[in-house]
Parts: sequence; structure tokens; C-alpha cells
Amino acid sequence: MQTIICKDFDAMSKWAADKVAEKIRRKPDALISFPGGDTPLGMVREFARMVNAGEIDISKARFVMLDEWVGLNENDEGSCARFMKDNLFDLLEKPFAEVCLFDGRAADIEAERAKHEAFIKEHGPITVSVLGIGMNGHLGFNESGVDFSLSSHIIPLHPVTRQVMSKYFGGRELPLTHGITQGIAQIMAADTVLVIANGAKKADIVRRAIEEPVTNEVPASVIQNHPNGYFVLDEAAAADLKK
Repeated sequence: MQTIICKDFDAMSKWAADKVAEKIRRKPDALISFPGGDTPLGMVREFARMVNAGEIDISKARFVMLDEWVGLNENDEGSCARFMKDNLFDLLEKPFAEVCLFDGRAADIEAERAKHEAFIKEHGPITVSVLGIGMNGHLGFNESGVDFSLSSHIIPLHPVTRQVMSKYFGGRELPLTHGITQGIAQIMAADTVLVIANGAKKADIVRRAIEEPVTNEVPASVIQNHPNGYFVLDEAAAADLKK
């Protein structure tokens, strides 16, 4: 695992997008995975710019969604799929070869989970996985206490996640109780993993994930064990690091 400290949000976003592009150039039929949310916004838009400028070719590459709120899909404001649609897919002048999203509104959510797992088994392992880190150290919806051996799964939302989630929905409180997500086993099987974080509010959990022992109470700490794992941080998010 390596820690990369960038000057600011824009530099962090550029570093991460460049790393993804590098992996696709080496493996044109790559399987990539991005998260939704505020932290990856700059990276996702920079990636779209690079595709449209002809700096990378994604015509043979595939995309698999990291996670989704159970009860939401790409038609819902604040959903992870809607984030990707608005900030990546709709901006691309040339699309991915194939995209696999979660439909959190699916009548059979177990079948949706199985579909996602089968897609990764067929086209994976994931070439490059980009992840944010939650305030409780979650990766995707792999919440505190998660079993690291799980693949795609459905999981109850942690109280911290439920406390902060209204920011994704314009301050509205939604009756969401579960997430559907890639598992730690699929993330750790990826060739390269990038955990991106910015801002002072993430400094303490970033320090715990990087400098304290690996524990499922802070799921992001498992990236310490990844041979091609990176924490890509702006200076504010790295402020509490001692090493």
C-alpha cells in the first residue's frame, strides 16, 4: 500500500483519473469501478474529459457500479447510479462496451445482487477500483463489522451512514435502511485499488485506516494489505498522519 498526498482536491482528482487511464491503456478490456458522491466528482469528470479528448479509449472497457441504496435506482435523485449517469455516462461521447449498475428498486433484490456478482465473475477481476471512505471507514456499503470474505451483498446501513446520508438527497430524510454493494473480497481481488479522500473532516478516519491495525470496524484499513493499494489524499485529509 502507498499513500499519495496531493496539494488539493483538483490535484487528487487528476492523480486518480490518470491512474485509471494508465490501467486502461495497459488493459483495453479493463473492468473498472467508481463510487458516487462528492469526493469522486472531480475524478469522474476528469476521466470523462480524457475519454472525450481521445486520451483513453474505453470502447472495450466495462464499468461495474460499486454500490447503491436499496430502494433507489438511476431515476432517483441522489442515487449512486444517477450520479454516474449525470456526471459520467451522459458526458461521454463514446460509451463503455458494457455497464452493470445496481437497480435498488428491483422487485427481487437478491436476483439483482446475483446479477452483479455474476458480471464481475464473468468480466473480472476488477482492474481498477476507485473508492471513497466513509466517516466510519466504510468502503462502498461495507459498513463497520462487515465480513471481509463477502462478495456482492446486501447490508444494513450503519447509524453513521444514516446520519449523514441526507446530504445526498438535498437534506431530505428518506426511509432507507440497507445498501447493496460490492464486497471486500471483490475489492481486494482488484488489480489496483484507489481510496480517495479530501477535506479535514476525513483526516481522523484516514489516519485510523492507514496507521492503526487492520480491523473490520474500520473496513478501509484492509487496503493496507493490498499490494497495489493507494490512499490518494489532499493535504487536509492527510493532516493527521504521523508517518
